[in-house]
Amino acid sequence: MAIEDRTKILLGPNYEKMGKIKVSIAGIGGVGSIIPLILARTGVKKFVLVDKDVVDSSNLNRQIAYDFQDINTRKIDAISQKIEKISQNIEISTHFSRIDDTFDFEIFKDSDFIVDAIDDLHAKVLLIKYALTNNIKIISSLGMGNRIDSTKIEITKLNKTTEDPLARKLRYLLKKEGLDISKIDVCYSKEKPIVKDKVIASIGTVPNAAGLAIVSEIVKKVCME
Repeated sequence: MAIEDRTKILLGPNYEKMGKIKVSIAGIGGVGSIIPLILARTGVKKFVLVDKDVVDSSNLNRQIAYDFQDINTRKIDAISQKIEKISQNIEISTHFSRIDDTFDFEIFKDSDFIVDAIDDLHAKVLLIKYALTNNIKIISSLGMGNRIDSTKIEITKLNKTTEDPLARKLRYLLKKEGLDISKIDVCYSKEKPIVKDKVIASIGTVPNAAGLAIVSEIVKKVCME
């Protein structure tokens, strides 16, 4: 069987839709790194990848896309190479950049989906504001650190989140911008954070489950259109 055959059985005629969408992923770390690898296996051919970091040994406990050979490699480059080994005829636009007030958001202009998998609150606000203003579907990942239980991951609207300090801050900032938080899709954990140190702790269960949940949400949205 070919790589796409079992996916075609499940998605039917909707499989062809997956090959026509463009997905932009901002943040290729704990949550974001698994997303393009699964989407490429699900028929997506066009990606925009944005990240400002290189792979560090401290990433390997939870960012399953990477291994020792990737250390000191820019994450956007490491992921691009892995995607190209999965599927043919892939189009990848990479941007080694921090998302801030000087960032060129027009790189996202023809995206069907934006995945916000970044940690910086100001960057998240800028990204969400751009997506809503330009009618681009966005799914924002919230706090996945200091958690263990992957079964507590949920996709919902930002105004319905609980037990997430990051969501609380994000709601406040977006309301100040006059944005309707009931229209913002988020991936969050209902698990109460387990705080044992000033350093945010993490294992592979929750961030990767969040990435998979976001992929599932994109597939569902595409197949329902």
